[in-house]
Amino acid sequence: MMKKILLTIGLFTALCLSILMTGCDSRQADSLKDYTVTCKLDDKLMRDSATLLVLEPEYHKLRVCATAHPEQGVFSFKGQIDAPRVALIRWDNDSTRPFYFVLEAGHIQLSISPGSWSVSGSPLNVEYMKYIKQRNNIMNARVATWQEYLKAASGSSLKREDELRLVQQDSLLNDSLQRFTVQRINRGDAVGRIIRERFTGQLDKEHARLLK
Repeated sequence: MMKKILLTIGLFTALCLSILMTGCDSRQADSLKDYTVTCKLDDKLMRDSATLLVLEPEYHKLRVCATAHPEQGVFSFKGQIDAPRVALIRWDNDSTRPFYFVLEAGHIQLSISPGSWSVSGSPLNVEYMKYIKQRNNIMNARVATWQEYLKAASGSSLKREDELRLVQQDSLLNDSLQRFTVQRINRGDAVGRIIRERFTGQLDKEHARLLK
């Protein structure tokens, strides 16, 4: 009688575990969402192949998702993902100039030409492009500042007060850019991780120590 009771309890426990495991698998499957990435390269930049990789946050290692060849000038990748990831595309196995973006659910569209690029089609990539636009605006302002400085210096018309003003203006722009970069990285999302990968090396020691 005791053996039958123990056997019944054992079977019941196994059944419960089986149901729980099935439920976990179902939730994991339900968390996967489809993504499509299409990348349009300018004819001058066209390559024979492209590889899509993601940066796994747990191990900080790159994982290859797929390799594609162009069809009518467009590279296409499809798959599933459970959460946004830092992603990059390498061309013809060339690791020197990867293209970074956020891989997330939906249809992500990349466009790359000499001197310009864009990413659209998903919320985090829109945020990434906002950061890049603001960064470029600050960099352009710094270039304009130094052009004004060099123009005045070359004509021997650079006054001491103008020199101090332009140097201070450049310093403030640089500080603004670095603080803005640190704030964006410290938000901790996939966009912040891309910025950390790409621009941490351009932070000075004072701002780099503010990184979380």
